Amino acid sequence: MRYVFLTACRNEEKILDEFLEEFNAAVTAAGVAQQSILYVVDDFSVDGSRGVLARYAERGSGVPLRMVEAPTNLGNQGAMFYGLSRIDAEAGDVLITLDCDGEDDVRQLQSIIELGRANDGKLVLIERGRRTETLLFKVFFAGYKILFRFFTRQRVVPNNFMLIPGRFLPAIKSAPLAAVHFAYAILRLGLPYVVVTRDRRSRYGGRTSQNIFTLVSHGLVGLMAFYETVIAKLFLVVLVFGGGAAAVVAAAISIPAEWLALQRTLLWSAVAAAVAAAGLFALLMAAGFALVFKVTVFNLTQIASDRTRGLEAGDRSRKPPVASSAGKHMDQRN
Repeated sequence: MRYVFLTACRNEEKILDEFLEEFNAAVTAAGVAQQSILYVVDDFSVDGSRGVLARYAERGSGVPLRMVEAPTNLGNQGAMFYGLSRIDAEAGDVLITLDCDGEDDVRQLQSIIELGRANDGKLVLIERGRRTETLLFKVFFAGYKILFRFFTRQRVVPNNFMLIPGRFLPAIKSAPLAAVHFAYAILRLGLPYVVVTRDRRSRYGGRTSQNIFTLVSHGLVGLMAFYETVIAKLFLVVLVFGGGAAAVVAAAISIPAEWLALQRTLLWSAVAAAVAAAGLFALLMAAGFALVFKVTVFNLTQIASDRTRGLEAGDRSRKPPVASSAGKHMDQRN
């Protein structure tokens, strides 16, 4: 059995050395360094990230590293899914996925591996515990978790940090939504799992490359991975809000004219309910369209990449073989 680690990076030249050093120390402490391999998907970096990875791989010390080069920028989720189809892992192996920016605490690998051993055949999903972000982000994320659990009926909110038994990899590789939200696509497969909470650390270097808007967009797109349940509940919520607004308007109209203040309050309440329903509907529908567009773009990118590789392979096969000097001498002697 091997432990196969998978992560993705883009323009992380400044932090990769720190990640690789800490990762090796954590895997060594877990006692699995001799049976481990690390795959890093370079998501079309334009800095020196590939050079850092190449130097580490050539050094030959520590956990062996295999670099997977994405054909273009696929985004973090797309890069993880792209790498998943290119790793060498068997049914008896264990895959551990994580982000390499430091926010996934690699020092927790030993406890995660031990939990996987104690729950053989089950995924280990890791929920975020305490966070280091701003108060505004924490408030938005708390609201998102409530929204997610209500619409999807899922009790866990997973992320890229997880342990996956190798026997589940064929099913995950065939899950197209994993290209836009890796963790949620795995969750919706309904595989057996256990949940553990781990605190989120600060990023290496102290500054995150994401902002609240990109994270909210990512979360809403992931929410639509459970589109069957989400759409059904969405229409139910809109119906309740719409019906409630209509009932409040009817009540306001029936109130005597001398109760003008109450009438205005009810009418404004109805307007607020209608706006909330319309806003929620528009937000989730936009997330649904974004999900469709992201899946389409990823698939088109895959097709273009495969076609390019096929054309290059065809060009090489059509080139006439170059005769060696030995072959020339043989021809002259004959």
